[in-house]
Amino acid sequence: MKREVDLVSYLPPFIKEYKEPVAALRAEDPEFSKAWEAVDEVLHNHFISTADEYGIARREKLLGIYPSEDASLESRRARVQNRWKDRLPYTMRALERKLSELFGGGHHFFVWLRPDSYDLVLTVYSMDDSQTEELEYLLSVMVPVNIATHIVYEGTHAGKIYCGAFFSEADIIELKQRRG
Repeated sequence: MKREVDLVSYLPPFIKEYKEPVAALRAEDPEFSKAWEAVDEVLHNHFISTADEYGIARREKLLGIYPSEDASLESRRARVQNRWKDRLPYTMRALERKLSELFGGGHHFFVWLRPDSYDLVLTVYSMDDSQTEELEYLLSVMVPVNIATHIVYEGTHAGKIYCGAFFSEADIIELKQRRG
């Protein structure tokens, strides 16, 4: 917000008659305008929804996010917002809420957990290509590793299709007692 700074208006009327204090205060007006702009910038960068390029870059650095070259400020802002509000425990309702936030509200997806197996099927009806990476991150963080995640893209989508799985590895160590 641009603020008009007029320091002369704060002077009592009898001092306004002298040229030196008036000229000195008029010369300081641009400096106070710059100070107000800096205060506004700090205030806007305090919130993710109003942060500029610098504010989003700071939060990305805190969260370990590396944006792509062609990412817009709005997609970067949505990505930071998504990761900033992570809370445990993760439930189906929390997953649906996060997916709804990712897709900008509305019903652009359907989540189904097969009751007889450890399979989660996510059907995405419409999605921007810039959201693919964030969707993959969201599912990798929120869905437990022992649940296989299947993503079905309905409609037009020119991206990668991933199927989730789990991996188990064990080292077998045999201990024997030495006999004297």
